[in-house]
Amino acid sequence: MRESEGVSRRDFVRGISAGVLTSALTLVDTAAIAADELGDEQLVASFDCSKDYPPEKYFALREARVAETPIGRYREADATPQSRFGYRFAVENVGRPHLAVVRYPDDKRRFMSVTDGTCYDLSTGVFTGPGLPLSGGMLEIRQVFWPRWKDCSIVFTTLAGGEPAAVATLAIYELTDLPLQPVPGDPGDGSRRELGIQYEDPCGSAASEGAATFDEWLARMIAYARHSGQKSLAYPIIWYHGPVFPSQREPAHYLDIAVSPKDRTQYVRWTSHPADWVTRLLKRFWEEKLEFRGTVTLMRLGSLMERMNTDLKSIQAGAETINNMLFNDEVQAGTNDWTREYNVGNFSKLVEYREKTGTGIGGKTDDQFPWAYGEKKAGLDRWGPIFNPLHPVVQAAVLGIVQEIADRYGSFAAFKGLSFHMMFPSAILWFGSLKAGYDDYTVGLFAKETGIAVPVDEKAPDRFSQRYAFLTAKHREEWIAWRCRKVRDLVCAIRDILVRARGDLRVTLNIYPNLVLRREAGLDATLLSGEHAIEFDCHWDTRGRALEDEGANAARIFRGAYIFNNWVENWGKNKWFACAPTDPQAREMAVILGQPADGICRMNSEYEKDGFWWDSQLRIPQVFPSGIHYMEHYAHAVAELDACRIMRGGLYLDKAHTALIQQFALAYRALPAEKFQTVGEKTDPVTMRTKVHEGRCYLYLVNRDYFSVPVEIQIDVSCRVIDLATSEVIEAPAQWSLTLRPYELRSFALPAEAKVRGFTAVPPDEIVIRLKNEGEQLLERISKAHAAGKALSPQIDQLAAGIRRALERGGTAALRRIISSDAAKKFHEL
Repeated sequence: MRESEGVSRRDFVRGISAGVLTSALTLVDTAAIAADELGDEQLVASFDCSKDYPPEKYFALREARVAETPIGRYREADATPQSRFGYRFAVENVGRPHLAVVRYPDDKRRFMSVTDGTCYDLSTGVFTGPGLPLSGGMLEIRQVFWPRWKDCSIVFTTLAGGEPAAVATLAIYELTDLPLQPVPGDPGDGSRRELGIQYEDPCGSAASEGAATFDEWLARMIAYARHSGQKSLAYPIIWYHGPVFPSQREPAHYLDIAVSPKDRTQYVRWTSHPADWVTRLLKRFWEEKLEFRGTVTLMRLGSLMERMNTDLKSIQAGAETINNMLFNDEVQAGTNDWTREYNVGNFSKLVEYREKTGTGIGGKTDDQFPWAYGEKKAGLDRWGPIFNPLHPVVQAAVLGIVQEIADRYGSFAAFKGLSFHMMFPSAILWFGSLKAGYDDYTVGLFAKETGIAVPVDEKAPDRFSQRYAFLTAKHREEWIAWRCRKVRDLVCAIRDILVRARGDLRVTLNIYPNLVLRREAGLDATLLSGEHAIEFDCHWDTRGRALEDEGANAARIFRGAYIFNNWVENWGKNKWFACAPTDPQAREMAVILGQPADGICRMNSEYEKDGFWWDSQLRIPQVFPSGIHYMEHYAHAVAELDACRIMRGGLYLDKAHTALIQQFALAYRALPAEKFQTVGEKTDPVTMRTKVHEGRCYLYLVNRDYFSVPVEIQIDVSCRVIDLATSEVIEAPAQWSLTLRPYELRSFALPAEAKVRGFTAVPPDEIVIRLKNEGEQLLERISKAHAAGKALSPQIDQLAAGIRRALERGGTAALRRIISSDAAKKFHEL
């Protein structure tokens, strides 16, 4: 079958199974194919949300009205934040995989959570518009979950004012299993591109996936990864206060939230001597042919916290400190973020304090509770690293813990290296800001190594601010460049430890894309990008509802992308309190990783009374773009970065977008893990790249926008082409036509001697004209605001420059994101 003649039914169903826009203006209703996709799976519960149900099956907070609309009837919550409604249903087989199919209207702006109301098992969410064009139809959430109880619930909550939750129908199916998704194009030898799951937070393993133990969580996470076509995991091995493995060098800090499988009761458990879960994971991953990287959020290490000196008067008098000294003559005495409360050495006293004050996670304990090692809020008002990354004591501690990890886990074939979260300005490996790093040791070393004298009295109490003023005014570039070289040396030393343990191990640095600010903070991505075994992943948050073009060098600097699933801290009034002496299961629950916990306490969240059936409550969702828009970050990663690795995740496993991930995995994981050559100069909305590799010419095309785009590819001669996702052989003419669906990636193999001359991609005229008009109108409004003498931020001028670039280049995706960006929204509000 010629590609231009259409697609197979398998491809058609696969492409629309999550509500794919088939053109700029139409939507396929996914309900018609639900039964076909599920096959013989058993329906266990269903609700028509436009109908009324008795209070034992339905509750609502504030009025949840039934809307009569052109796309059908649905129930809509009140537009006030935290308004909600929910349903109660029964399942037969606890612990078996189930599927919740939620049909919701994509007809106006919404921001909605979907949870079971008690833990993370069923948690997900969705937002529609702005910046994400509405389909004007019904879409689906298809959430895989493992029920923890036979008596279950599902809750739909409005998360933002004016963006009401709404649902048309709800169906719950029991699945027989989660079958393996084969990826024929990946031979499994590490030569192909990497698609995987990444966690920022390790605390939810006993409160998600219906799991009561780490091993149960691990088995279900592996099952879903293989079912969805993902092959790797990045998971915390060092978190906010140090290692979460049984380190012999540094105090360990392992904690989790656990939910009782008996009565929904929530517990917090902790230990400073965790079992070696990493070895257990690596052995399982080797058996399953999966890969693991330990993530490192390096903010504190116990050995450094013990040695920190925050006594400003003593430092002014000449005492040594390993802490960062700041531009304003203050000492960095804490990270100034939310992470102080996660030191398990605090927890026994913290439980007492929180029970007395009636507070919990996120409670106001900043200046009232004595934090571990005397950490306090001081120094910069913003986040920042406590410790000076250039001080020998700091570097010895950092390199020592890396060496321990390499010694422990470097011999495991599934272990692939360490991934450092540099999106945290408080990470130890850099200064976090140009405003930090003016201590005696660092400035003295700079003067010694560069020959640049710093004419400041070495005993002056305000010498730190004087150094900042002198260096940033007189020798700014030399100072920044020197700091970046020293940070490079530290990162290279980490790399050297890993590659000595095993030559194929890698250091990955996750950073936000603003490379200018990163360089001022001490991390020069350009300087490090040429180093062997050191790689960068571009970090994108999903909360911002917009992406930006990263610049001409982005594909060269960034090896991959980390798509961070932001979650909504919908804690209600969270409380910690001691387990009651009569608690029948406290002893049973006080086990962590199969060993007795150091401590345990109860936890609960209180929300406005709403008729929910159980007292134990927790409603924390990860919230995703609607329907096919979920794939925009994947398409952007390939188009913008030529990403050889794409990781996605956050607080818990996202299981609501299986069909979309499966489809992408088939095309993406068949591509060699090598950088390709871009064909032509235009990459928006369609990007095409090629690579001659292993006797083939590999070619991929990706559409980074939400509408279908017809494409014509020019090849020197007609030839046979293999679709790498389906193994279908296509007779491609010299003028080869195909259509890319919204955010779609297609990958092909051509004969090595085939020459790809170019391509044309023509987006729909109506969309091009509309975007052009909106961009020009916004430019005109900015111009009038300037002429009227209105005070506009530099961000508005950057907005205008971006619009001009996008109009000049004719890129629809870039222009759409710019005119719907936060900066544009703020300008409209002026």
